[in-house]
Amino acid sequence: MATVSEENPHLLGEIVEAMPRRFEQLITDAIAAQAGPDKAPAVAQTMISTSIGLKHRARARDTYRERLMVAIDLLLH
Repeated sequence: MATVSEENPHLLGEIVEAMPRRFEQLITDAIAAQAGPDKAPAVAQTMISTSIGLKHRARARDTYRERLMVAIDLLLH
């Protein structure tokens, strides 16, 4: 399913662009509450990039979550 939507974004319309922006804003806001507003945009971008990389490397959802928690801990501390 992801491949179909990635190769044919026109099938889903504007949601393809709106949802990633909304997700980024939610992540940025959450990080700002913990790390401060100055640091939040860079940390959010790094977290999103990390998540994308982990999604392609982790075979199981539990593995993805475990590795993402390590990344979050590293980025926020």
